[in-house]
Amino acid sequence: MLHTQGLLFFLPTLLLVPLRVLGQFNNQNLTNTTQAFATAKIVPDVLSSFNPAALLGVEFTDPSTNQSVNVTPGILLSMEQTMKEPQFFLTANVTIPSTIPYVLVIVDPDAPMPQNNTESQFRHMLGGDFHVDNSSKLVNTSAALSDFVNPTPPVGSDPHRYVILAFIQPADFNSTAPSLVNASTPRNNFNLTTFGEAVNLGSPIAGTYFLTGPSSNGTNSSATTSSTSPSSSSSSAATSSGSLKAHDVGSKVMWGLTICLTMYSLVF
Repeated sequence: MLHTQGLLFFLPTLLLVPLRVLGQFNNQNLTNTTQAFATAKIVPDVLSSFNPAALLGVEFTDPSTNQSVNVTPGILLSMEQTMKEPQFFLTANVTIPSTIPYVLVIVDPDAPMPQNNTESQFRHMLGGDFHVDNSSKLVNTSAALSDFVNPTPPVGSDPHRYVILAFIQPADFNSTAPSLVNASTPRNNFNLTTFGEAVNLGSPIAGTYFLTGPSSNGTNSSATTSSTSPSSSSSSAATSSGSLKAHDVGSKVMWGLTICLTMYSLVF
């Protein structure tokens, strides 16, 4: 249900805070990500649908080389490369208020093995109060509900899908979410849809995923390293010629509606 009072509360913020353009936005990357989610069956295994309005950049640091490892949808990374908590970046092709908070979540729908995912979904990270800084980086201003846990797929397992999603944070998230997820809550058999409905999380505005399998030598020749921006174009993302149109207009409309409707309904 939409509440007029909620909109009136947020309108001064939307009008007065400085607006910024969030980095370089590539519509083809947005199309690639949407198609990759469908190809990898993240829709429907994790989400019922996925219509992103922004790009989520994820950057690990390889502890053995100290090089940046940028996640592109479907990239295969080693356990060593994903050992440390990554940095997150959000880019869009429109200006947005700089004060909007976001929720980030990482789930593994293939635990303990894709061949037998009886512990799906495994929650690798869940946190709110992420804000975009001047470099498009998402910076957390409060403790996470679930701190980052690195991927450790067991020996004999096929590579797991690790799905990373960004949501606009509901106004009452910090009061409702901790009663559902905290440090003592089991990480296995987490259900993002059920959790999202309980806290009015809505649909993700951005996302990506990577693959990690068990590694005997701590390296993975299929993974690529780079020191460039995490929003750079990738040829490894799955594409389907003519199957999806670029979201040049649609993403602007969805982004605007997502912000306005969310702000419109969040106060109560």
